[in-house]
Parts: sequence; C-alpha cells; structure tokens
Amino acid sequence: MLVTEIVHGESSSDRVGDLGAYVSLALMVLIGSTTATAAKYVVRELPVGLVPVIRFGCAGLCLLPVVWREGALSRLIRNDGLRLLIGAALCVPINQSFFLNATRLAPTSHVALFYAAVPLVVLLLASALGQERLNLDRLGGILASILGVVIIGLGNFWQGGAESRDAVWGDLLLLGAVVSWGAYMTVNKPLVAKHGALPVLAATFLLGSLLDLPIALVTRPSWTAIVTASPAAWRGLAFLILVSTILGLAFQNQALRRLDASQVASVGNASPILTVLWGIWLFHEAVTPALALGGILTLGGIVWTSRKDFKFAPQLAPTDSVSL
Repeated sequence: MLVTEIVHGESSSDRVGDLGAYVSLALMVLIGSTTATAAKYVVRELPVGLVPVIRFGCAGLCLLPVVWREGALSRLIRNDGLRLLIGAALCVPINQSFFLNATRLAPTSHVALFYAAVPLVVLLLASALGQERLNLDRLGGILASILGVVIIGLGNFWQGGAESRDAVWGDLLLLGAVVSWGAYMTVNKPLVAKHGALPVLAATFLLGSLLDLPIALVTRPSWTAIVTASPAAWRGLAFLILVSTILGLAFQNQALRRLDASQVASVGNASPILTVLWGIWLFHEAVTPALALGGILTLGGIVWTSRKDFKFAPQLAPTDSVSL
C-alpha cells in the first residue's frame, strides 16, 4: 500500500476523496436499482401519459436555478438546438412511452435485465456511426446478451396464460425502451461534452416535457385516476423525481469527479441484480429457469464486453455521462 501511494503520489486527501467517490458510486447503484420498482407503483394507479410530463417537468424546474446562470441554456439552444430536440424527444416522449407501459406489463426483473443491455446498444450505435471500433471479442459479448434477452422473452411465451401474454408484450415494449434510451445517450454525448451535464439535462427534461404534452392531452380521460390514486403511488412519483432523476444523477457525477467513466459505467451494471431482488421481495416475482439463464447470459455478455475498459485506478473523468 505504501509503495502504491509513493508511486502514484497519493495523499491523505486523495484517499478521502476516493472513498467519497466510492460511496457515491455505491449510492448511484442503489438508487438506479430502485427506479423500475418505484415506476411499478406509479403506473399501477397514475395515468401513464401524464407521468413523464410531471416527472421530467418537475426535475427540469428543480435543475433550472442551478443552470440558469451565465446563459448556458441559451447557448445550448442557439448552437445545438436540433440535436437537443432529437435527444429530448428520445429521452421523454419516446422512451417513457415504451418504459412506463412496459413496466406496467412486465415483471420488474425483466425491466432490470433488459435495461442492463443499454451500454451494448450505445456501443452498437457508436460503432455504426464510426465513433468506436467494434471488434469480434466485443461482438461475442453482445450476442450473448441478445441471446439472454431472447430466452427471457421465449420463457414468457411458452408459459402461456394472461399474465405471460402481458409479460411478452412488456418485453417487446422494453426492446423499444432500451433502443430509444441507447439512441438518446448516443445523441446526447456530444452535447454533454460541449455544454456540461446539468445544462443539457435541464434543457432535455424541460423540452422533453413539452414534447410529451400532446401525448398527455390525448390521454386526458384517464386523468381522473389522479383523484383516486393512493399515497403509495404519489410517493413513488416523488421518488422518481427527487431521488431517481435528481439525486441519482448527483451521485453519478460525484463519482465521475474521481473515478474513470468506464469504471462508473461498469459498476453501474450491478443495479439490475438489485432490481431483481426488489421485484422478488416487494412484488413476489418468481425466478423462472428462463429468467435465471437469460439473466446470466445478459449480464455475462455485458461484463465480457466491458471488461477491457474497466480500470481500477481512479482517474479524473474527461466528461460527465448521463444515466437515468
């Protein structure tokens, strides 16, 4: 340990900072694992079409005082308005339509395992756009993860019954949610690098909420469910806004100040495992052989694909990343 400290010039303050980064990293994983669980409580009672407007609108307004200074938002809109528009559309109306409806139909464990494949979607899109090089070694991990997702879906189909049919439809919607979120992250990355994470998030949330407003208005007849919604549903929505969307991002960025971005992303893949446990505990979801085998293949493929990018030596991240 002493030799390591001498070689790297690590001081006592560095060790304290690294400890804080690892604590933030652990809290990021913990919060990320609860997003699908909180959403499950929300979509049971609150209108799915209205939830994204409330969630991201409130989160954007909370971030607005932080980013309003120095004209960051105006520069973002003036210089990269079209990319921001595409990212906001992918983030809120498109992704949330898939995600919330999938959460209503599919088990929480499925949501977790499917979303664990988002980094692979980003890798494929980045490779297709020429931003990254896709080698055969990584391709093997991607194929293993895709096979895992297919096994989970086929397991629901073979079970039959109304609940299984709902789960199959939920899994199909999850594919749309994962692809749209991966596309959002790919489109969003240059914006974050150029303008910073918080201004881009605030603009994306607020603009995305406006884009989702027509969908919410179309579903206006279902708004009457607000009157009869239980306190648990409202607590779930408040959790999504304040904890999943705002605090989760804050802990992620705090970790990124001291740790390498690839390390943060790799450790973040522990969230699906915790989400599966929340589903078993809170919703009494069964662990079927198809779910177990598919989950192992999905997570194993992700670990295999990202193993060469994982660095154990803390570094300053060049840019912030976004994960919701």
